[in-house]
Amino acid sequence: MQPKKFLSPCFALTAILGLACGPGPARAEENLGDFLTHHISNSYEWHPLPGVVIPLPHWHIFGIDMGISQHVLMMLIAGGLLILLFALGGRRKGNAPTSKLGHALEALVIYIRDEVVEPNLGKKESPKWLPFFLTIFFFFLTLNLISLIPGFTAATGNVNFTATMALIVFLVYNLAGMAHNGPVHYIVNVVPKGVPLFVLPIIALIEFMGLFTKAVALCIRLFANMTAGHILILSLTGLIIVFKSYYVAIGFLPMTLFIYLIEVLVAFLQAYIFTLLSALFVGMAIHQEH
Repeated sequence: MQPKKFLSPCFALTAILGLACGPGPARAEENLGDFLTHHISNSYEWHPLPGVVIPLPHWHIFGIDMGISQHVLMMLIAGGLLILLFALGGRRKGNAPTSKLGHALEALVIYIRDEVVEPNLGKKESPKWLPFFLTIFFFFLTLNLISLIPGFTAATGNVNFTATMALIVFLVYNLAGMAHNGPVHYIVNVVPKGVPLFVLPIIALIEFMGLFTKAVALCIRLFANMTAGHILILSLTGLIIVFKSYYVAIGFLPMTLFIYLIEVLVAFLQAYIFTLLSALFVGMAIHQEH
């Protein structure tokens, strides 16, 4: 098989899937590990199209890196898309949306309200918390979906981003619990009442550690799932490019496309799970059982 044959339509499709973060086929031929690392890592260069390199601003303020990396750019794009989508989908005639986009967005909003926020926070607290959880859901969903477009990267596959979002939720549910129940009452009620004295120190330690492990679970769950899916897709496309064989392409391409479709489902699922767990933690902090 001649090397040039990997430019056939079948290989071209796999190359497109593998170009999600930049130029890939040549790197895949050299080292599959470098190919994977290049595609899932953050950088100050954006490769929206094969052969096109857009340098991103990179500067430091008081020793802190304040540049716009690929993942920061994805967040800005996601925010801009959400503003545009809701500006178009938010148009209404009477009480009904005027477009199919508006109906789709309204269905998602109603679902998050009825199935996520109200069951965990109650109808009384739900109205003031709904905008916060809707922002989380749609922001994560948009980031997850655009990361599946060739030329775009997965900001939700960056542990720094997921850790920051988890830290925000950690501060929110603890501050919400203190504001609703009082700081002293909230901290005291973290430990269950009626625990025997000889196990009280252990239970208290476990309960206070639980406040932090909730945030860690949010961080790792989103980061691991999104990163794993992208690595799997890139591994299959990288192997096709490395072997330059029609037989490998015929075997791997259907599997790659199938996993790609699963990733679309995972994009919705991970946004939903992060929102659900965040609402659950806030609800537990506000409505303490003991």
